[in-house]
Amino acid sequence: MKIAEVFINQTNKRIDHPYDYLIPQQLETIIKAGMRVVVQFGIGNRRVEGFILLIKETSDFSGKIKEITEIIDNQPILSKEQIDLCLWMKTTYCSLFYEALSYFTMSVQIKVETCYYKSAGGFDLNLNEHWFLEHYYSKDKNMLLLKKVKPEDRLTLIRLVERRILYAQKQWQLISDLNDEEVTAEASYQLTDLGRVALDSDKKLGKKQRELLESLRNNDMMAADLKMVSLQFEKSLNPLIKKNYVNKDKVLNHQQQLNLSISEKKERAVILTDREQEDYDRYLELSKVKSGVFFHVFDGVSKYRLFFKAIEDQLKSGKSAVIIFPEVNMTFQRMEMFYKYFGKQVGVFHGRLSQKQRADLDQRVRAGELRVVIGVRTALFLPFKDLGLIIIDDEHDSSHISIATPRFHISDIVKKASETIGAAYIIADVSPRVATWYKIEKNEIAKLQIGQETKRRHAIEIVDMQKEMHQGNMGILSKVLLKHLKTSFEEQRMSVLLINNKGYANSVLCRNCGHVEKCPHCGVSLKYISQQHSLRCQYCAYQKVVPLRCPECGSDKIRHMGFGIDQLEEYLGKTFPGIRIGTVQGSMKPTEIKKMNRAIASRKIDVLIGTQVVSKHFNLNNIGVAAAILIDRDLNQGNYQASETVYQTYSRFFEKAMDGTSKGLIQTHEPENETIYSIKNDSFEEFYRGEIHYRNLLKYPPIVQMICLGVFQKNEKEVENDAVKLYLAIKKEIREFGIEHTIYKPVRIGVSRGGNINYQIVIKTSEAKVFQNLMAKIISLGIIEEINSKVSIQIDL
Repeated sequence: MKIAEVFINQTNKRIDHPYDYLIPQQLETIIKAGMRVVVQFGIGNRRVEGFILLIKETSDFSGKIKEITEIIDNQPILSKEQIDLCLWMKTTYCSLFYEALSYFTMSVQIKVETCYYKSAGGFDLNLNEHWFLEHYYSKDKNMLLLKKVKPEDRLTLIRLVERRILYAQKQWQLISDLNDEEVTAEASYQLTDLGRVALDSDKKLGKKQRELLESLRNNDMMAADLKMVSLQFEKSLNPLIKKNYVNKDKVLNHQQQLNLSISEKKERAVILTDREQEDYDRYLELSKVKSGVFFHVFDGVSKYRLFFKAIEDQLKSGKSAVIIFPEVNMTFQRMEMFYKYFGKQVGVFHGRLSQKQRADLDQRVRAGELRVVIGVRTALFLPFKDLGLIIIDDEHDSSHISIATPRFHISDIVKKASETIGAAYIIADVSPRVATWYKIEKNEIAKLQIGQETKRRHAIEIVDMQKEMHQGNMGILSKVLLKHLKTSFEEQRMSVLLINNKGYANSVLCRNCGHVEKCPHCGVSLKYISQQHSLRCQYCAYQKVVPLRCPECGSDKIRHMGFGIDQLEEYLGKTFPGIRIGTVQGSMKPTEIKKMNRAIASRKIDVLIGTQVVSKHFNLNNIGVAAAILIDRDLNQGNYQASETVYQTYSRFFEKAMDGTSKGLIQTHEPENETIYSIKNDSFEEFYRGEIHYRNLLKYPPIVQMICLGVFQKNEKEVENDAVKLYLAIKKEIREFGIEHTIYKPVRIGVSRGGNINYQIVIKTSEAKVFQNLMAKIISLGIIEEINSKVSIQIDL
């Protein structure tokens, strides 16, 4: 008999390894690697879900081998290459196998149902029991789902189980499986001629209705696409359908494309300019030498045309492509461009799809019907047929970092996927990550400049807020900024103010000289701990009380840094009565973005105040002044990546907001800061040289690998004890790997939204294998299972 190696769906890392199971003879021709099955596990023979890693002829296990009970999937859901990638993720990020597997199974999720079956034989029943069986079981039906039993009848159900008249059994089922009653049609929505007229003439249209009609003006859209415009689109569309403003057609998912009207249009060939053709020829040369090419982008239009050309060539050779954008909103904005060139071969994958829509898209990708998929980072894990190209756009964006375990940056997964699958990959950005530029310098990835670099930052002025205070201005805005704002209003030009208000600042500074207290060991700003009125390093736990006087100038003007958008809006309203102010921040819906863009275009806003979303979604033009209000707070966030984040955020802001006539201002208490000067000089190379020197000096990624172990739970004393226990265990075991690896004491880093108290243990090592081997030892000793707190792992994030 053949034997399957099976990973069990469970939560204990100590037993998270494959187990051998016999394949029943009747299933030998059906069962394959990459399928999910049901097996019996443990002393009690619990029925649990498992995943088949591989199939072999013999086993090294000397005991009795159990049989696979039943199969869940009717075909493999992962290819061999995907299984290898999943195993690599488990090993690299020290996660459970099923935690890594969850990224690959988003579109083919299964649910466990509790089913009740009637036992054979006759039984003496009372009236309630007799009624229950008559009511819930028909003559041809011997199975009942728990969810079908009304709450008032569940007591009778329990009694029937206790008397063994009924017995319970778990049943695994694909969430997307449809029975005859559940077969539903996907809807396609089209704007009618009457609807086009109504857009201009019907003044009774509601805001949401108008937004939906605007979305349908150029293209017909499926329900899945409209969910990206409004999650409750049907409520707004139903009255429009009754008025004959919109047509709704129903078609089966598998027979129609994601966007009908566009897929019916003839696909366009990609035509490049002479300069773009030169760039593309250079890309082809580079891709023969390196699997990965970085596009340093100074021309966004050319970037997309080169994307399309690379995808077009992949399609001609029978391969597929996936393009990863950082956010759903960005994916939605770019949909039409991809449809224009690749029509019915395009699929869009995002988090707002229903499970059935995801499963439908999964099947079409698996069948090779969809060969171009655009989406967020999880789109990479779809079952592509002959994946030839992976593209990551705006690589620096934090949305490319996963939230769930295992935590990773999508670029790291793409690099490994490229090696495993043999696909080429392109990373594109105007403000590269330090880690990516380091790889370019180490010749691990090729670089291609797209477009000509233009220097627009000569108009940026650094405003010393220390001088402002010494001159008696204790307000939020400098005198020079107030002057430029007044001029901008008079010239009827809009002003844009960036204030990245992620809560109030967690550091303190001297308002006399601008000095910020930093860790003498780690070089990062010390975080302010309000409960203890102290300063602490989030990496090495160095701590000191907040000084009464500045150690640099002796002043007693030690203050917290920061204020927020609301305070700035209130201040401007008082300073310039009657001014029209718009604010943008956080995660915005497509409808909110469109509304704000309309207000900007129609000159209904004098000042736009916002966080970094200003640079992402808004069409800024006719800008008189663009200003960074308090860059210091972002520079002093207390982590080693603060300067990198600041450079990327503020460089993109000024690039987006300024033209040749705009004035740029950076307000700061640290006018000599190297990062600020790199922004002013519009020089990434200048920034990178200083930053990589700092990281090399203090041993931060990408020079070394830095692992942050998070220990968290709600009980303060327990989580502290657990963090210390884990730290001592790691410190003891790490000795066998030499003295060049460093571990820092646990540091309390705050309380999360769910009320969990978080501690952090930092490890630095020059070799990735050291951490993987170390954690394998810690797991085998059962240390993580012995503590009550949960443990998370972040690597170089």
